[in-house]
Amino acid sequence: MHTKRFPLLVLTAAMLVGASSTSQAQETHEWTLVSPLTPAISYMALYQELANNISERSDGRLKINFLSYGQHPFSGAEILSAVRDGVVQMGNTADVYVSSMEPSIAFLGLPFLFDNLEQAKAAYAELEDPYYRQIFADKYNAELTTGFVISGSAIHANRPLNSIEAMQGQKIRVFGHESGEMIRLLGGEPSTVAFGELYTSLQRGTIDGALTGMDGARAARVYEVVDNNTWWNWSYPVEFTFVNQDAMEALPEDLQEIVREEASLINERIQTDRDIGTMRILIDSIEQYGITVSGLDVDTLEEFRTRTQPIRDEWLEETGELGQQAFSIYEQGLQ
Repeated sequence: MHTKRFPLLVLTAAMLVGASSTSQAQETHEWTLVSPLTPAISYMALYQELANNISERSDGRLKINFLSYGQHPFSGAEILSAVRDGVVQMGNTADVYVSSMEPSIAFLGLPFLFDNLEQAKAAYAELEDPYYRQIFADKYNAELTTGFVISGSAIHANRPLNSIEAMQGQKIRVFGHESGEMIRLLGGEPSTVAFGELYTSLQRGTIDGALTGMDGARAARVYEVVDNNTWWNWSYPVEFTFVNQDAMEALPEDLQEIVREEASLINERIQTDRDIGTMRILIDSIEQYGITVSGLDVDTLEEFRTRTQPIRDEWLEETGELGQQAFSIYEQGLQ
């Protein structure tokens, strides 16, 4: 009698263990991904696609709710700390937004370091793992998942701002310490204006011009109220997406790999889109609004670079060994 019941007990126990394992395997997780950018930014749909792809590949075991500007309470500067503290599990922001909080992240936002986009991308590729990834992990409990470089930083105004003389007394909207100091050293007056107020501030003449990229210019419809683009390309901002390390480690390994793989795929697509998208928006603006585009000649560019040297010196002093590490990698890449 006992010999007949023993296998049945073993089978029943095994079924219960199997059911428990299946239940654990099907455990679901829900994250929130926040961005400071408006849905009008052309590549924002790719972040929604990232969230959708992760949910689909995980069979719904990891759902990511994507919230853009106006759908959450965080500024661009606050998103990094929100992820660090686990208030949200995933965040997207740019170096220019967090430069006051973490100056070392703003390296590619320093003025006039690079001659072109390819130089900036090469520098970022060398800095990504030993520098940026380490800073996010060590200081902000965050794992870097995407990082891409943006070109096309320009001044949008009612006249060309392509000389020191033209800059004198001009009130220019800026978006961080480095950009504000740059405008001041070049003879202008830096002004802080919220992105949502950019259109009316230019329209009313509260400011004379605005620093922003081409995506931002299009999203804010600035060429309805100003008609000049001065193509400085003074910096090459980096936009990041990062995940709270505790949230990542709480996922099963297969879900962790899905997050990393899908983020890498989306990152490649966004970088490719930005490589051509900035110029495409500029051409569309010329055709649609008839704007005038000008740049900096070689002598003026060198003068701007010289006048803004104190910003780079201050940054190196403030960031110490960490900043010197970035600068050494940058200089090696230029050789």
